[in-house]
Amino acid sequence: MNERTVTIQSPTGILPVKRNEPLSRYTTFRIGGPADFLVRAATRDDVLAALAWADQHQLPVTVIGGGSNLLVGDRGIRGLVVVVRAPSTQLDDQFRIEPDGQDHALVTVPAQAPISWLGHATSAQGLAGLEWTAGLPGVVGGAVVNNAGAHGGEMADYLVSLTLLDTETFDLVQWTQAMLEPRYRMTTLKAAPRPRRWVVLEVTFRLPYGDRAELQSRVAELTRWRRVHQPTGACAGSVFTNPPGTYAGYLIEQAGLKGLQIGGVKVSERHANFFINTGTATAADVRALIAMIQEVVQQRFGIVLVPEIEQIGEE
Repeated sequence: MNERTVTIQSPTGILPVKRNEPLSRYTTFRIGGPADFLVRAATRDDVLAALAWADQHQLPVTVIGGGSNLLVGDRGIRGLVVVVRAPSTQLDDQFRIEPDGQDHALVTVPAQAPISWLGHATSAQGLAGLEWTAGLPGVVGGAVVNNAGAHGGEMADYLVSLTLLDTETFDLVQWTQAMLEPRYRMTTLKAAPRPRRWVVLEVTFRLPYGDRAELQSRVAELTRWRRVHQPTGACAGSVFTNPPGTYAGYLIEQAGLKGLQIGGVKVSERHANFFINTGTATAADVRALIAMIQEVVQQRFGIVLVPEIEQIGEE
C-alpha cells in the first residue's frame, strides 16, 4: 500500500484513512501510541466499508468506541483501528421507538451513539431504566461490550438483543441478551481476545414507560452528582471493579494512596478509583500504578483488585 493518501469508499461518502495516527487523540485517558491506519466510522455503512477494506488488505482490525475504559499501549496498535462513534446530531434517523404492549417500548439505537445521549433521549421520551447513563463517557456499543453500569443499573438490565457483524463471514447476526452472558462489568464479547470476531452494530432495549418530568429530574440529579464526586480531565473512568461487599475507591483511600503518582499519572484526590493523566502519562506509568495499588491493597486488606479498564495494544 504505497499511496500517500488512502481513502475508503462508503455509501455515505469518502472516509479518509489516517496513517500512524496517535491513539491518544481517541481515548479519554489521552494515552496511546500510533495506529498503523485509523478511520472514523459514524454509521453502520461506514463500519462495513472499513472492515471490507481491511479484509481486502489483510489487515487486523481493532474497533474502539468512545475511548473510555481503555488503556492503549505506548507502541500503539498494528493494522486498522476503526473508531465507531457519531455526534448526537446524526442519530435522529437511527433512533427507533416501537410500542411493545401498553407499558413498554422497544428502543433500538446504533452502537456509535454516545451513551450519555441515550440516557437523555430515552428520559425525554418518558422511557425509564437508562437515566443512569446520562453524563457517562463512551458509546452504546462499548458500554454493552463492557456491561457498563452505575447507580445500581447496568446495560444488561433492559437489553433485549443486539445486531453483530461476523468479521469472518461478513454476515449480520442477532444475539439475545442471554447469548451475551452478561455479568458484573463483563460479557462474552469483552472476554474474547482481540482482534475480535464480532462487532456490535445496533442494540435494542425494552424499556418501561415512566413519568417524563421525574425521569428528566433524575437525569439532571445524576449529572450534577458526577460533576461533584468524580474527577474531570483525562481519565478512563473506574480503574478497578468493586470487590464483593466493598468499593475499590474506599480500599485505595483507606490504604492512604489518594494522590499517589507515578510518572505522569496519579490517583485522583476526588475519587480514589480514578487515575488522572496530568499531561505526560504513558501506558507504562498506568500499569505501574495499577500494580503498586494492587500490591498495597492486597497486603493491607487481603483483597486483590481486578482492573476494569481494558488494556490493548503493544508496549
